Amino acid sequence: MSASEIPSFKVEAASEGEGTRFTVTRAGGGESREYRLPGGEQQDYTAFYAVLARDYGMRSGDHFERPRPEADPHIHWRPLITSNLEPRILAGYGDPAVLKTDEGYYLVATSNDAPDAFPILHSTDLEAWEPVGFVFPEGRTPEWAAAGRHLADFWAPEMARVGDEYWLAFTARQQTNALAIGLAKAPHPAGPWTDSGGPLLTGGVTLFPPPSPADGPPPPMSGGVIDSHIFIDAGGDPYLFWKRDTNGVWPRPLAGLLRERPEMIAEMFDREEDRLTAAFAAAVQPWANTRRPMERFFLMQPLIETVLGSWPQVRRVLEASGEAGAILDAMRTPILAQRLGPDGTSFLGEPVEVLANDLDWEGHLIEGPWVTRQQGRYWMFYAGNDFCTPAYGIGVAVADHPLGPYVKQPEPLLKSTREWWAPGHASVAPGLDGEPQLFFHAFFPGTGGYNAFRALLTTCLRFTETGVELC
Repeated sequence: MSASEIPSFKVEAASEGEGTRFTVTRAGGGESREYRLPGGEQQDYTAFYAVLARDYGMRSGDHFERPRPEADPHIHWRPLITSNLEPRILAGYGDPAVLKTDEGYYLVATSNDAPDAFPILHSTDLEAWEPVGFVFPEGRTPEWAAAGRHLADFWAPEMARVGDEYWLAFTARQQTNALAIGLAKAPHPAGPWTDSGGPLLTGGVTLFPPPSPADGPPPPMSGGVIDSHIFIDAGGDPYLFWKRDTNGVWPRPLAGLLRERPEMIAEMFDREEDRLTAAFAAAVQPWANTRRPMERFFLMQPLIETVLGSWPQVRRVLEASGEAGAILDAMRTPILAQRLGPDGTSFLGEPVEVLANDLDWEGHLIEGPWVTRQQGRYWMFYAGNDFCTPAYGIGVAVADHPLGPYVKQPEPLLKSTREWWAPGHASVAPGLDGEPQLFFHAFFPGTGGYNAFRALLTTCLRFTETGVELC
């Protein structure tokens, strides 16, 4: 493909009320087209990209158009909560963490940017669930964490009993926009919860230089940390597991590289719609650099899906280029672990990388670790691929020590079915019969994305010394 045949766009953007006005021109022909987005939510961008797909032939960014996966007749997933049970719970039960206590089961879940952070629910029978409050009700957000719609992100909380108290590890967005891990403590799972006063863990690794002033205000370009998990070993030793969160960092630098090296678009992508999508991402990248963190993600979502659709080929081109080391590093999201001190606010020893995304089905990320000890071994459940799409699934790895080395099962343990899409971020707790159960979230078919409702589901597990399967 000659340089003149590689698609390119000119994109002009300006804020307009709560939304954006885009003027899009395809280079080499065609009149300019104007688009107005009423807001900056994911559904606004999904609708925008659907119209761009109609007008220019690029990917729509609407993952709902993918063929529905076929159902497996041997899969027995039991829905537990399929609607919001309290008006202040706005997006369901993503990243569900279930803890069994003498009083029954407690559930905590992601709340994103809702005013009330981390809903807490209680059940005695895994059938009826009663909302009993929030970890951080509105007005009681930790001082170090951003609060408010379009500003906050409260993700992946989970409780553990440590001695006579309960610890809760969670992800929050700092005032700087970087994601960090915090720790709160309470005398009871329903609270009241007291934050430790500052982040327990931050990212602090700068992967890319900030954009030039012409590209707008320099946003944070360092990897944050998310998805903390507290594992208590048989001897009472606490460990913290977490993910290096860089999968949201590489799309804009990749788009910037494609702005500078448009010939790489033809090398990475064989389909015309993918080339058009990459070319548009390259053109809109300077505007994306000026937006809030989640809106930057919404703007780059079609590029992310395009890259994942040609994952091995994209990586080969980037590796051969010799100038994409930071992008390739950001496409790797390892799970790390370290022993916690007895106070829960300090660490012992050094962090250890225990897992990384190296299987094709995992794509550009793994996340959501949860470790359980079964059959004398340590089993880590984790999620992989893009949480917005049916490609998301749950994998499992096993080790003989909490810090590994872990050996993965080559295929996901759970993947999308006709009835439920994007199963992810599991936790394990004993069921009513004492046998281990997996608790996880999933989207209704045809839905997905940030602040879309996620249901709580469960399935039982059967462990041997060498493997685990659904039962």
